[in-house]
Amino acid sequence: MKTNVEFEWWKDLDLNYSGENNFASFFSSGGNIHTYPAKAVPDMILSLLKKLKEQYGIKKVLDPFMGSGTVALEARYLGLDFYGSDLNPLSILLSRTKALTVNNAADVEKALINFSEKLIITYADHKLVDLVYFEKINFWFKSKNIQELSFIKAQCDKFLGSCPKKNRETYALILLTAFSSTIRESSLTRNNEFKLYRMSPNDVEKFEIDSLLVFKEKVSNLMSMLVEANKDSYNKALTEIKMQNAKDLSVFYNKKIDLILTSPPYGDSQSTVAYGEFSKLSLQWSKDLLAKYLDIRTQAENVDEHLLGGKKSLSSISLKMILRRSNTFKELFKTMRDTCKIDIKDLINAKISLNIMQDNIEKGVFEFQYFEGDNIVFELLKERTRLEYFRKLNAETTLKNREVKKSAISMRDEFFEQLRQEPQNEILLDEIINRIPAVRETINRRIKAIPRRIKSVIHFFKELYLVVEQTDKVLDDQGIQAWIVGHRTVLGSITVDMAGILNDWFVSLGYNKITTLHRQYSFKRLPHHINSTITRKNEIKTMMQEHIIVVRKNVSKDNAIIMAE
Repeated sequence: MKTNVEFEWWKDLDLNYSGENNFASFFSSGGNIHTYPAKAVPDMILSLLKKLKEQYGIKKVLDPFMGSGTVALEARYLGLDFYGSDLNPLSILLSRTKALTVNNAADVEKALINFSEKLIITYADHKLVDLVYFEKINFWFKSKNIQELSFIKAQCDKFLGSCPKKNRETYALILLTAFSSTIRESSLTRNNEFKLYRMSPNDVEKFEIDSLLVFKEKVSNLMSMLVEANKDSYNKALTEIKMQNAKDLSVFYNKKIDLILTSPPYGDSQSTVAYGEFSKLSLQWSKDLLAKYLDIRTQAENVDEHLLGGKKSLSSISLKMILRRSNTFKELFKTMRDTCKIDIKDLINAKISLNIMQDNIEKGVFEFQYFEGDNIVFELLKERTRLEYFRKLNAETTLKNREVKKSAISMRDEFFEQLRQEPQNEILLDEIINRIPAVRETINRRIKAIPRRIKSVIHFFKELYLVVEQTDKVLDDQGIQAWIVGHRTVLGSITVDMAGILNDWFVSLGYNKITTLHRQYSFKRLPHHINSTITRKNEIKTMMQEHIIVVRKNVSKDNAIIMAE
């Protein structure tokens, strides 16, 4: 049980920061070194670390889901030793860069700025450039940018191969981080998305960027931020970063970790944040240089399959085990199972209704009021109509993506209003008939997908429990665990109480609950609402609040005996 004293420590801690999600908490950078999905807020991390250091004497911090390295940098600022791991090669690059100690900063900055400026001058004289190639490169990049990025990569390789060994790692971290960020900015991806979506044809046509100038700016900005960070940080603090699966933290077993501070994925990459998909283009361009100069090995370009809940991520733990360890998860499992039965029954009935409607249209006895009796069929037909208009407009017009979406919705509404007025209009009814096979296929696909979705949720939590067990093995007695999580929605309407599940698991392992804190999102790029998978009609609130659970490990039996003696 938490004591009144501990409660008072946390009561006045305000974590609802607003403003920009900067590079670090301890100076205003006005930006960041590289975009990355679902980054933690530096100010929040600093506040948590300060509080935990003050109250519990924390000295060594581990983050097994390191991401872009926010915890690494803030821990270093406070003079705490940091240990971190992740499976994403881009995460390793960014975290090592963030935590980098730049010796002889003035000389390093001068050398790299000169290099980036010289690139622009020498590029004009290069008539031939060996072009990088990988599958679909011409889909994601314009030929001009492929040539510019290929030149940057070749020159980085040449520069790093010839520079003094004592500076090579520093130069490589800075240049390859700037290169990765330039790749992202030079691509034809919709940059406000973390999954790989190509710009609309109209936006592709208008897209124009000079990759060489972008790279020069990235190098300059990154150097400025690193120099500033090095002024304020305790450079004697230890930083150890590993490319390691969080389900196996044995490399940290003997480190005497006294704090786990982490923000795990909230679900598998397919249904939440696709870290691997976000990183894919950067790795396709630079994986050979990452291995050559930084020993960062890319085992798979699609790392999502190997992350928690991924297709190629395996776990041996049983469902019975995690059900027994958490009443919260047990209730989630029951709710998902009951919802699955209801949804599948509704979809089977919708299929029957669809067949009856098709038969009535073909017999010439269709009435628009029929739609009011079966909401699923009506909404699916509306969605199919919207999608067809969207695809047609997207291919033919010069409208922006947002305008295309708006126009498609308007055209869909006009179509069904006309059908309401003219229910026997053969042209309109023929369009409905033509859309019925696609709607039927959507229903069939959904019937198969619902049970698979439940399996994927279970698979994710089985793997997450293995991570919890591993963090327990790494953590010293009386150590603290602080996990930052969000409550996601599955199957359209079921809220997953992730904080409750984790609290249950830690209590089952003998931990004492200290507190659970709550804060509103202000930085993570999440929509306020998403549409349901089947009809896109019902808006569902996304995770607009974070929950930070704080627990403390009890003294193990063996150590209790030693302490008593």
